Amino acid sequence: METTINLRRLFDFSLLPIMIAGVVLAALTVAIILMFLYDLLKDYHMKPKEQVEEVKVFVKPDLNKLRPQYLAMLDSIEAEFNKDTTKIRPAYEGMSRVVREFVYKATGTEVDKFTLSEISRTEFRDLTMLVGEYYKPEFDKISEGDVRASLEKSRRLVAGWN
Repeated sequence: METTINLRRLFDFSLLPIMIAGVVLAALTVAIILMFLYDLLKDYHMKPKEQVEEVKVFVKPDLNKLRPQYLAMLDSIEAEFNKDTTKIRPAYEGMSRVVREFVYKATGTEVDKFTLSEISRTEFRDLTMLVGEYYKPEFDKISEGDVRASLEKSRRLVAGWN
């Protein structure tokens, strides 16, 4: 028994479907590569550059110049209080602001932004006691306190600060 096989030529059929499939695959490959590059470059340009924050170096001021400024502020608080002795709360608020700002300028520790509990965790025990004394007249519904005695304590703190 004799078997004959007739071989066909390799591309005896139409090349058009193969060419279309090749073009589609090439286009998909290029599209995927372009999408990948776009995402990569988009992230590269969108990332903010890291900014190095400058570390503030505290330079201790001359306390002999600083003290008179803050003692004068306390004097102005007393003068305002003497005009209207019913204004207890503003006097205590002013004393708290002045004393905290003085300690901040003198030490560089930002106690002007601290709460009483945060101040109590610092080494400034006199400031903690004084601000604690201010809290009740500052935050009670009815402000009661000895403004003149508190002003004197505030002056002693500023005058005796090392």
